[in-house]
Amino acid sequence: GMHCGSWVNAASTLPQVSHVHVLGITSADIGLGHAWENHWRPLLGRRLTYWCMDVDVGWAGRMGMADAFRRFDHPEALVAAFAAEQAQAPQPTYLSIDKDVFAEEVARSNWDQGRFQLEHALMVIEALRTGGLVGSDITGEVSLPNYQSRFKRWLSSLDGQPDIGADDLPAWQQQHQQVNRELLAAMAAVPTAC
Repeated sequence: GMHCGSWVNAASTLPQVSHVHVLGITSADIGLGHAWENHWRPLLGRRLTYWCMDVDVGWAGRMGMADAFRRFDHPEALVAAFAAEQAQAPQPTYLSIDKDVFAEEVARSNWDQGRFQLEHALMVIEALRTGGLVGSDITGEVSLPNYQSRFKRWLSSLDGQPDIGADDLPAWQQQHQQVNRELLAAMAAVPTAC
């Protein structure tokens, strides 16, 4: 199916893409228990780097992929390291923000919640200023799930999707709209790359 790992893998194979950085992962999706589910080619080919917190990624070193997994104790250290790397070698960037990277108080999601505060995302956007943006998107809007197939309902239960009450949804969506406005304003201030 189409999910974060599959589209990241597809993007990493495009000739115009030199590297894919995935920042803010806190889920076990990149841990040892899910290692077999990951696409290893971009990791081994040094075209993909996971910047994570709260995940034991020691297994990657034993498989020759230690450079593709960078683990941090808190978002500030992760963002600072990413910004420092971007300052050394700025490149034109396509930025995709999935709002499940944010902590629950920033933007509630239907999926795993990350630890980023809005300020962390704004710092990442600022770090991309020198190389400029070739494009961007924001995804991860919250909605009431309505899965028609029993299989999809089962899969979503494995992901630990929270129950969302219809009464809560408008407040959650308003929260998302405010985050979107702030992210879009920050991205609009970054020069367009040629």
